[in-house]
Amino acid sequence: MSDTRLQRLYPWFTASSLLVGILVVVGFYRDRFREWKVWQRDYIRQETARATTPQEKDAARRIPVAIKQIVLPEVQRVDRCVTCHVAVDDPSYSGLPQPVSYHPNHDQHPFDKFGCTICHQGQGFATTKQAAHGNVKHWDRPMLPMLQIEASCAKCHHPADLPQAPKLTRGHALFQELGCIGCHKLHGRGGAIGPELDKVGAKHSPQWLTMHFKDPAAVSPGSAMPPVIVEEADIQALTLYMMSLTGEQLTEYHVSMKTIPGPRVGRQLFEEKGCVGCHKVGGKGGDVGPPIDDVATRRDAEWIVAHFRDPQALSPGTVMPKFDLTEHEIRALTEFLLSLTDPGIVGYIKIPTWMTPVERGKSVFGKYGCAGCHGRDGQGGVPNPNAKTAEQIPSLKYAAEGYTDTELRSRILNGQHEITPMDTERPPPPLYMPGWNGKIAAGEMDDLVAYIKSLLPEGDDLDF
Repeated sequence: MSDTRLQRLYPWFTASSLLVGILVVVGFYRDRFREWKVWQRDYIRQETARATTPQEKDAARRIPVAIKQIVLPEVQRVDRCVTCHVAVDDPSYSGLPQPVSYHPNHDQHPFDKFGCTICHQGQGFATTKQAAHGNVKHWDRPMLPMLQIEASCAKCHHPADLPQAPKLTRGHALFQELGCIGCHKLHGRGGAIGPELDKVGAKHSPQWLTMHFKDPAAVSPGSAMPPVIVEEADIQALTLYMMSLTGEQLTEYHVSMKTIPGPRVGRQLFEEKGCVGCHKVGGKGGDVGPPIDDVATRRDAEWIVAHFRDPQALSPGTVMPKFDLTEHEIRALTEFLLSLTDPGIVGYIKIPTWMTPVERGKSVFGKYGCAGCHGRDGQGGVPNPNAKTAEQIPSLKYAAEGYTDTELRSRILNGQHEITPMDTERPPPPLYMPGWNGKIAAGEMDDLVAYIKSLLPEGDDLDF
């Protein structure tokens, strides 16, 4: 190559060298002033200023500026949140602005077992604020706002056993009260008209869920679900409960509070199932079964669990039905029965002055989600567009006039899967009556029929 040609390349070499030099300087400053490094240096300055001895000042100055992380291989997580939140375990930083601030009550959920994203969500690998909080494309689990943080509690705790999370508990109670289980399957139980809800919290945003409760057809065109008519606070509570249903798999250590629920859940089940209709507690209740005040002194946990699973196997000839209880519910009821050693126990059990089949039937009505279509207390149905018999699912107020007991049983067991459309050119009615044959116990059926008949207003004569 001639000197002339080389001389022509000198400006390009010079420009390239300058560009490389500029990129090196920019890269150096970008690396030096990364967000997490700024926060860590601020923390070191605070630690140095707080030091009261030369030794403490020297130790503070020698704190390394480096990526910090919590590795949880058992749940396949690496959380680097502590890279910025460097003072989460230091109570002396309580109340200071984030990110250099103390995390209260961390001893209840130790970082080396729970990390950060199990409760808070977000992107644990990230080291910038925006990415770590999950506010980036292709990350569908952004960090939960503090107003919605209760949703994470249900990953490890039973929603009914968590007084520290009142909104979550309220949402769970509303889910049952509104009969959502009648159309939606959850944890393997429920209807099939609507989609399963086990992972709904991982599929939809809080905004989508809230809008869906208020106007289902607006976000899911053609949805058969009616608007949920409750107070705004209850809408938010339901949304929170749905957000808790992520289907996330954690270890036995994490979910121990859910898999072995405490007496609080058992007490609620005891009340819901109407157990005092057959058993006395503190001298109040029925005489069908034995009193259970002292069951803890007569039976051990293993016997009680086995009895709930199959009463006839342990007590041949017993009239106690084999309830459709999950293993979690059986454990909770057992824990509650074993806690019946306090003479004042009756003070916090809701024992009615009388327990009739109607009262028990009301519990059955709620258990199987009948209110989801027939309305609360069976007093009003929901829309079922293009149905020939009615544009909405009928209430059960006058069912006792139109059906005999046998006919009611037949309708409940067999359902009505084919609903005649009013206009064959329009979409068929979206809702139908599912059959409960094989799902509802004989005793529950008797009580449910009694409850439905009780809905007839007093003074109205039956036609049969």
